[in-house]
Amino acid sequence: MRKPGIFSRGWHLLSRLNVAAILILIVLLLTVFGSCFPQFSSSFTADAERLASWEEGLRFRYGDATDTLAILGFFHWFRSPIFLFALGLLAVATLICTLDRWRAVWRRAFHQPVRCPDGIFETGPHTAKLKISPAANQQYLIGECLRQRGFRSRYETVGDFIYLRGDRNRLARLATLVTHLAVLLLLGGVILSREYGWQKTLTIAPAETVTVADVSDVTVRNNGFTITRYRNGTVANYEARVTISGATQSAKQGTIRLNQPLVYNGLGFYLRGYNETVNGYSVTLLAVRDPGYGLVIVAGFLLLLGMTVSFNFPHVWINARLGPDGALCLAGGAERRAYDFDHEFALLITALENVTPVGAEENGAH
Repeated sequence: MRKPGIFSRGWHLLSRLNVAAILILIVLLLTVFGSCFPQFSSSFTADAERLASWEEGLRFRYGDATDTLAILGFFHWFRSPIFLFALGLLAVATLICTLDRWRAVWRRAFHQPVRCPDGIFETGPHTAKLKISPAANQQYLIGECLRQRGFRSRYETVGDFIYLRGDRNRLARLATLVTHLAVLLLLGGVILSREYGWQKTLTIAPAETVTVADVSDVTVRNNGFTITRYRNGTVANYEARVTISGATQSAKQGTIRLNQPLVYNGLGFYLRGYNETVNGYSVTLLAVRDPGYGLVIVAGFLLLLGMTVSFNFPHVWINARLGPDGALCLAGGAERRAYDFDHEFALLITALENVTPVGAEENGAH
């Protein structure tokens, strides 16, 4: 037999779920490690004073070890080869895992055959055998009993036997693909934000207009600043009224409040501070371009959706075989946290005994 090549072995290794779990843990640990050190911001390159102040703070905190830490890349950790390699490897593993499993997951969600191997009625997670009246159309009574419990029921006749299958939450299997897609989108959003995102600090005097650095056709005008107070004199809110204009889009007037940015042509403008002058208030804004923000939000929603479905709506199935002599064999199973399925399976057996003119011959579950 020909041994698998390096590519096949690598594909098989990265498609394993335990490998993906280890990579996720490694990326999380690297992220926590990087968060322990101040990280260089691209906004420092346009502000020599802030850069000097930041470097002075590093030397005050780390002393003689500052240069060594800088050479090792601890202050650029999220752009370091170690972090980017781990992040890229996780993205590749997630993609391979998705490609390796999506056909099987899709088939199990949409193309499960009604007829099952007869051995499952002996070896299934939960099994039972009943003796019912061999009357005509008994499959409809059994199917109706399943439908009343939320199962989608189907049946198929093979020779003298009638096979039935009931599924509940069968599309929940697709949640794993949604989760994988969420991880890929999350990684893509992080990479986009790191590589193409930036932020700039703007200080605008009263009635003054400034140009946003790196976006020379976008200008911001300070139209006024207001401090809103409660009746007791405490500050309720800060509001900066601005006009933002650009060459490719019409001007936009709006109000920027704390934690309520104003968005213009993909740029977010956040209120950072203010200063009272003779002519009024100057305002300090933070202009942010974050192309990965939308992907991260979508990824977060999909990740929450996938995990919620996976853990709270497990796939449950019932297989049945009805013989010409009235022998009814049942087998059932449930995924993940359907811990009370044994109780539900017992209730189903009782219901089948009640809706069909039966005498119970054998009723066992294992």
